[in-house]
Amino acid sequence: MLFLWLYMFYSCAGSCAGLATRASPAPPRAAPPLPSAAGEPGDEESNPEEQRAPPDAASPISSFFNGSGTKRLPQAIIIGVKKGGTRALLEFLRVHPDVRAVGAEPHFFDRNYERGLAWYRDLMPRTLEGQITMEKTPSYFVTKEAPARISSMSKGTKLIVVVRDPVTRAISDYTQTLSKKPDIPTFESLTFK
Repeated sequence: MLFLWLYMFYSCAGSCAGLATRASPAPPRAAPPLPSAAGEPGDEESNPEEQRAPPDAASPISSFFNGSGTKRLPQAIIIGVKKGGTRALLEFLRVHPDVRAVGAEPHFFDRNYERGLAWYRDLMPRTLEGQITMEKTPSYFVTKEAPARISSMSKGTKLIVVVRDPVTRAISDYTQTLSKKPDIPTFESLTFK
């Protein structure tokens, strides 16, 4: 996991440095001429092109923060497994400027499928051309209908599965459940049923 984090960090650092060197600074704007009193020399009609400075071309970043971009269906989905490090993976990927992801798990393909693709697309973040839209819902891994539903949405969607040692994953899952429901049976009694 540490290697993945370092790889993502250095990839992002390289991409961000590349953006800084590619970005060209805005041309300096001339100061607006001071108004002259009527009848003074220099009162002649000035060139309209000199009065209007051309607007700066919007950079992709400024366009993004101004609300442009498109809500797209995800090109990649982290589908599992529960307590396997899916949140950590998503957060590492979100560091990259070309990855945009939904914060909360949408549970579209397991709990909210009847709401339709328009509802699902509306949950997605706005992305610019070249950015990847992602989401994460680990329970898709154990939902029988999820693979066919994802495939019917888009056959090109990449599915990412995070795996973890099953024993430590089960202990982690149990302790999380125990914190929410303190009256559940002991781990040992559930394990050796």
